[in-house]
Amino acid sequence: MTASEETKAKILAVDDSRVMRRAISKILSAQYSVIEAEHGEDAWSLIQHHDDIQIVFTDLSMPYLDGYGLLERIRTSSDERIAELPVIIITGKEDDDEAKMEALDKGANDFIAKPFDKAQLQARAQSYIKFEQTSKKLSETAEKLEKQAAVDELTGLGSQRYFEKAADEQLSSLRRHKGHCCFLRIDIDNFNQLFIKHGKAVADEIIQAIGQCLNQHVRKEDMAARVGLAKFALFLNHTRLDKAQALAQRIIDEIPTRKLSTKKFKFTASAGIFEPDVTKESNFEEIYKSTENCLNQAINNGGNTLVSESRLPQIEINAVESISVEQAISLLEQGETDEVKPHLEELFEKLSPLLSLFEKILKK
Repeated sequence: MTASEETKAKILAVDDSRVMRRAISKILSAQYSVIEAEHGEDAWSLIQHHDDIQIVFTDLSMPYLDGYGLLERIRTSSDERIAELPVIIITGKEDDDEAKMEALDKGANDFIAKPFDKAQLQARAQSYIKFEQTSKKLSETAEKLEKQAAVDELTGLGSQRYFEKAADEQLSSLRRHKGHCCFLRIDIDNFNQLFIKHGKAVADEIIQAIGQCLNQHVRKEDMAARVGLAKFALFLNHTRLDKAQALAQRIIDEIPTRKLSTKKFKFTASAGIFEPDVTKESNFEEIYKSTENCLNQAINNGGNTLVSESRLPQIEINAVESISVEQAISLLEQGETDEVKPHLEELFEKLSPLLSLFEKILKK
């Protein structure tokens, strides 16, 4: 290998057809270093031993290990470098929309159809190589790596890792202070079909539109994150079910009104809300799973709808509860004056000894 070849970005082409592999190599070898694999097992071995592979183009139908199997191994790898590799699926006439949807579900980044156009193949390679190189540069410093882990670049929302960590921390605080919260999950309806029909650029614009909508509706004390390809989650702090329902309904009502710059069509979303009974035994994983169950019910109901559930005891929902002085101050800082008013007499009693002490000191 020459010195110039060593500096080229490396691409892996996987196809049981030698003709197709050669075609990919011929088109891309002027700009990139292309290595070839005849089937998924060979490709998997190369991926594990070549840590400089930056993108994978793979066929679906292959012996030994097909494209689905290869994709699943990549996405479930414990090696973060491998798990995040861009994978472009090369589809043939035998690959219908159902096959493409399965590939998307397993984590495919994009598709290119046979026979592929030279410019189209080069554009895909350039786009994903550029993204991979940019991500690599961002991860070179600890500060940028932390930012990348916490923020989803496409939407500006929090990342899945950020959401899981931050929501778990908030739950710990609520367990100590006996507070309330709601979890909200939102999925874009039929996103895989939209991706296949309109392409990645339009799909990204849809995701960005949802991100903008959430950013406009959530409060600063809440958390909103993108937790999957077209999946979003919100942690609504100090929020009861009725307010969470009102917020979610506003969001799913507004989403179909969002306009795209490249296409004119409506897209919708489904939402699931779960209000936990926050106790010492409460944990993030179980609450999040319950929220997912509500979302799945909304999707199964036909989409563009909302399903919610509360685990609070009915007597607690209807009762006016005691709150601490710290909780009252926190609610006032959030503008929730109406939440504090029913507890003013109780709060005054709690503060009376302190007020009496102040009065004695001032009289001296």
